[in-house]
Amino acid sequence: MTDLLTTRQVQDILKVDRITIYRMLQDGRLKGVKVGSQWRFTTTVVERLLSGQGQIEDAAAESAAVFPVHCVQAIQDLLSGVSLMGALVLDTNGDPVTEFSTQADLSREVMGSPDGLTAYQAAWRDFAAQPTDVFVCPAGLCSVAAPISARGATTGWILVGQVFLDAAAARNAEKLAIQYGLDAGRIVAATQNTPVVTDGQWKLMKDWAIQAAQAVESILQERTNFMQRLQQIADLTQLG
Repeated sequence: MTDLLTTRQVQDILKVDRITIYRMLQDGRLKGVKVGSQWRFTTTVVERLLSGQGQIEDAAAESAAVFPVHCVQAIQDLLSGVSLMGALVLDTNGDPVTEFSTQADLSREVMGSPDGLTAYQAAWRDFAAQPTDVFVCPAGLCSVAAPISARGATTGWILVGQVFLDAAAARNAEKLAIQYGLDAGRIVAATQNTPVVTDGQWKLMKDWAIQAAQAVESILQERTNFMQRLQQIADLTQLG
């Protein structure tokens, strides 16, 4: 039979506190079984953590722990549904936290090619390394970038838009088709479906993005308050 470890033993092995064990259980980095009111963990699970296996999965779980994705996705979808603008949330590494909402046809076409997808991933990473208030994607579309903060630090950005800021930017359809090996007719049609916004519309998009970022921040704050209360409870509880 596989040896089972108590919560206290796992804490000692991993050199973490009680609340970290709770968080790891919640976000899936640590798997356990509950026997009565106490958690038990297999040595295999703990050894896997110590060996560093599954680091990609663990990183994804940590991102989910920072951003409660289902809540953030709902806010993003609501904003996008009302504004009819594309929206996406990135973390501080430039990795998407959510799925695209109302993705522009042109963006979808470019991302549909291997080179286009690689270009987007590189553009997201470059943006995260040197963020500005405007993100220009490889398809030439502009989005407002509003920072999302938690506990005084930036934890990501919400991108809202996928539009052209002037008519001249909409004339690069053939160039995009050649660059990414795409069907020129589809790219031209997708370009024609992309709105060119006025200064007033762009300002309104900024307001939307800021309000959406603030909504996400309020959720992150509630999450922090909850985890602090959980810490207080854990400090008063004897875990076996």
